[in-house]
Amino acid sequence: MVNILNPKLLDLRVCAGEASDFSDVEKVATPQATEQWQPVSHDGLVKDFRSAIANTPNLDIVQEHHTLHRYGQRYFGLFQVKGIARKHDAEVGTIFGLRNSHDKSSRAMVCAGDAPFVCTNMIFNNEIVLGRKHTTHIMRDLPSLLGRAIGQLCDSWITSEKRIDSYKSTEIDDRIAHDLIVRGFRNGACSKTQVTDIVNQWHAPQHEDFEGRDLWSLSNAFTNVYRGNLTNTAKRSASLHSVLDTYANSRTPKVAEVINAS
Repeated sequence: MVNILNPKLLDLRVCAGEASDFSDVEKVATPQATEQWQPVSHDGLVKDFRSAIANTPNLDIVQEHHTLHRYGQRYFGLFQVKGIARKHDAEVGTIFGLRNSHDKSSRAMVCAGDAPFVCTNMIFNNEIVLGRKHTTHIMRDLPSLLGRAIGQLCDSWITSEKRIDSYKSTEIDDRIAHDLIVRGFRNGACSKTQVTDIVNQWHAPQHEDFEGRDLWSLSNAFTNVYRGNLTNTAKRSASLHSVLDTYANSRTPKVAEVINAS
């Protein structure tokens, strides 16, 4: 655990919607287990995650945001963490996401991503790092799985830093931006109905920080449209990275070698 004074806070409501108090999360009853299905309590998953963070050197949670859906059957949690010195930590914050369900709609999941402080548009660095089915021994295995996942995610930030540098150094014009937006759509990085909004964000960014004509601004045009849909953000982040990384790497071969080696 680290001692953090006056951390910069992200607006996690932008990523996950209306907040639920953690006391409400603790009140959600966990369904009766069966031989094949072993549901995890929402609050138990959170507490195990907190313990895993507490056991990770130089890492601490600075704020939490909990959301319940479907009368408590589904849980989403966002946790802003701080403590690891990152090159871009003055402009980008780190968020962990937790997901759990009692209606068999999803596995117990943890993933992590970045969000610019100026707008809290979230994009995941890894789609699903831990995706554990609710089967026998999940409660026994969960703490060690969370610990390993957090370690892997911390390592992935090296790639994230290089990606941000690569995007910021890759200038594009409107023609290329439009082409990449179409490629993003065809690759699953956005829906058909979101294409127009992304084009509008590119031409008239909501925040002056993204007025630069480069891949960093284009990526934030996408994520500005993602806001409020945590379920699809991880999946679409992976699709967007595959498109923008491919273009950046084609323009700067040395960056491709660095990212692929990480």
